[in-house]
Amino acid sequence: MRRLSRIALALVASATAALGQPSKLSETVNVHFVEVPVTVVDRDGNPVRGLTKANFEIVDQGKAREITSFDSVDFASSDMKKTSPLNPAARRSFLLLFDMSFSSPNGRAKAQEAARSFIAKTLTRRDLAAVATIDIDHGFRLLTSFTTDRSALVQAVASPKGFVSGDPLQLGGLDIFTAILPETPGTTEATNSGRSADALENVKDIARLEKRLNDSYSRTRVEKEVTMLGGLARTLRTVPGQKQVILLSEGFDARLVQGRDARATDETRDEMDLTTAGEPWKVDFDARFGSSTTLTMLSRMARFFRGSDVVLHAIDIQGVRVQNDLQEGSKINSNEGLYLLAHSTGGSLFQNSNDLGHDFDKLMRQQEVVYVLGFHAPSTTADKFHELKVRVKGVPSGSIVSHRSGYYEGGSQNAVERTLSNAEVIMNDIPENEVRIATLVAPMPGKSNGQVPVIVEINGEDLAKGAKSPSVSADLYVYAFDDEGIVRDRVFQRLTIDLSKAGEPFKAGGLKYYGTLSLPAGRYAIKSLVRLPESERKGFSRTDVTVPGADDIAVLPPLFSDRPGQWLMVKGALHGESGPFPFQINGEPFMPSAVARFRNGEPRQFAVFVYNATADEMTWEATLTGPAGTRATEPKLLRQLQGDFVTKLLFQYDPASVGPGNATLDIVIHKKGSSDARRASVPLLVTN
Repeated sequence: MRRLSRIALALVASATAALGQPSKLSETVNVHFVEVPVTVVDRDGNPVRGLTKANFEIVDQGKAREITSFDSVDFASSDMKKTSPLNPAARRSFLLLFDMSFSSPNGRAKAQEAARSFIAKTLTRRDLAAVATIDIDHGFRLLTSFTTDRSALVQAVASPKGFVSGDPLQLGGLDIFTAILPETPGTTEATNSGRSADALENVKDIARLEKRLNDSYSRTRVEKEVTMLGGLARTLRTVPGQKQVILLSEGFDARLVQGRDARATDETRDEMDLTTAGEPWKVDFDARFGSSTTLTMLSRMARFFRGSDVVLHAIDIQGVRVQNDLQEGSKINSNEGLYLLAHSTGGSLFQNSNDLGHDFDKLMRQQEVVYVLGFHAPSTTADKFHELKVRVKGVPSGSIVSHRSGYYEGGSQNAVERTLSNAEVIMNDIPENEVRIATLVAPMPGKSNGQVPVIVEINGEDLAKGAKSPSVSADLYVYAFDDEGIVRDRVFQRLTIDLSKAGEPFKAGGLKYYGTLSLPAGRYAIKSLVRLPESERKGFSRTDVTVPGADDIAVLPPLFSDRPGQWLMVKGALHGESGPFPFQINGEPFMPSAVARFRNGEPRQFAVFVYNATADEMTWEATLTGPAGTRATEPKLLRQLQGDFVTKLLFQYDPASVGPGNATLDIVIHKKGSSDARRASVPLLVTN
């Protein structure tokens, strides 16, 4: 389910005939947008391609819904090799969940190896993955959010307990595994043949009571884990698309949930003897037939998983289970508990091996083509569950259709859900414009890493809107993702503004943040997110840049100087090599604009910085893209300033002929005698 919107429905009723005036009754109804990812495979497990919107029908709580949006994503196509944004509902998301409660120390190495193998061999560059731990004594802990940063995932897997991310959104990069269920004591044998029959029966009664108490304790631990898994599923409802939880565990004794294994003949014989002897109260019926309470909790957990579009797969990290032991003889050593968890959510149990390649290749094949259906539905009750059915027409006989079985109406979010929601915006480039922001990124070459100044402008009116106190806080996140989806640098800062002291600059423009990243040469997506904790309003921007090598020709975006007093300035983190402030003309510093704001008929000056090229080695040209299209334009070159490694071109420009509105100014620098060219651009906002 996506974000909510509000629409007003006007209900017109007739007034009295004497007045002759209709009266209007307005009612506000919440409407939310729901996206349903659907996969269709034939009887051989191959994805069915080429379906259209007309092939699908959606039924929500028994009522047909109009499909208002339709998207088809084929992960096998060549387009998936690109880093362009992908519909979040179509992305494949995996959560590697380490079970700290039901795993032995020996199982830790197997779990970590299985997780490393999954990250290295199964995940594709467009897939998202997260790492977490679950422990009935310490709760659920999210180590990383759903991210493409394989480096962070590997670090978390290497130390599930000790890994601590300094990243507030957990996108970049006490051994509880030894907590084992207490062993169930065996039946006490009478070794003294001289004991009376009554004494022997008392010993058996004590053993039965002790076993029942231990089973009750163990069952409570199982119920706590089942409850926590259900809560985890509800938390993951904020993440779009189908989520695959991969539980790395040795599991629990399934008889605590569903009753005794049929092979437990000794216990069955003892119960029959008690029943025929007229002592049925000594029989533990939960141990024999299963616990109705625990089964109900398991059913509720499965409902949460289905409603949040989450599937749980279990990996038996005990490996090959031995049913016969030289010392203990024949014994029941089952992973049925893991099967119960996985099967109830529609997932699979991977057992007797830690090589997940074949099984998950099959799973990936089934999800190779995803159809995303969207519809609008009224919202009446927060956290209300809706059952969904999807019908598909015109597919081969025997085809299998998989889709989310329901959804929850929007409600309040806990801390983990908020972290996942904010991380989702960053990872999926989800538009957020309730807080207007603009970002300027100016990558400069450096000796080792490039210095990359980042300027974020935040609209002051949006920051102050609806403030309930004299001060307002905003969280600013800036991430630099390379082509492989790895976070190479990041910045987080909590900004607090005293509205009574902010003054005219804040009212006129807003807040301007300045910081620098340190990045090696290469291509990057710089993503900025501003979040207001009080209202959860957000603003997001993405800027794609190329950080030049030390000797590469580099062109910064056109740098328009801010008008004095336009912004409330905040200096943030400065990563990398320390040096002089980079934006200077003849020793005079200036602060560039992320968006160049013009008034009609008012010329403004801007500068273009070119690194590793002199003025006589290059030519330049400019184009302007506006509502009427793209055309050549000619800013007036005022002068050229030559430094050791940088040439600074100063221009004067008046885009009055464009008219009011948004436009983009592009500058292209050509090196003489070469087809090599460098392009840089800046957005313009022209007002009357």
